[in-house]
Amino acid sequence: MSIAILPMSTEFSWSPTTVGLIQSSFFWGYLLTQIVGGIWIDTVGGKLVLAFGVVWWSIATVLTPVVAKIGLPFLLLFRAFMGIGEGVAMPAMNNILSKWVPVVERSKSLALIYSGMYLGLVTGLAFSPFFIHKFGWPSVFFSFGSLGTVWFAVWLNKAHSIPLEDPELRPHEKKLIVTKCVSKEPIKIIPWSSILSKPPVWALILSHFCHNWGIFILLTWMPT
Repeated sequence: MSIAILPMSTEFSWSPTTVGLIQSSFFWGYLLTQIVGGIWIDTVGGKLVLAFGVVWWSIATVLTPVVAKIGLPFLLLFRAFMGIGEGVAMPAMNNILSKWVPVVERSKSLALIYSGMYLGLVTGLAFSPFFIHKFGWPSVFFSFGSLGTVWFAVWLNKAHSIPLEDPELRPHEKKLIVTKCVSKEPIKIIPWSSILSKPPVWALILSHFCHNWGIFILLTWMPT
């Protein structure tokens, strides 16, 4: 959107204020499903929730050119819908990793997976101008949104929320993964006072806030 918003704002005569509103509307929905998504994942598993999120935001992406031509309120609504789908991605990924990756390997696994997210961002920013120049700005949403359907088909056939559900794993492989992942029952009462009293927690909160502030400002406004 940060690239496509340039020709879109010209076509629809949007002011910088309207552009900012459109860019921010994604985060309205994204904020809603962070905690709710985590609770849902504990109930049905990370596989289904992540599949739902990808399908949801892929549909919203593909329909973005359509609703943009209908009117600004519809575009804002669909941008918020897209955020709802993407909001469950982080909780789902962390939940699946906790079930599949041994504790001693989680730092490397998280680094690898999160670097893939930024690789996707770089790829999208690199190819979007080409698509816009050759096929028009709607092609960005159609092309990237349709990739979600391909991912969805592979994910449903190959992914599993926990190792015990994977029929392709040998018994000794399942035992090895389960014993090293320190599986526990879901926590019924979260010790918020204890968590928030730890200085490292606040250091993480502050660094994460600064990181998100910087990267999302650059992603949404740098092309303009």
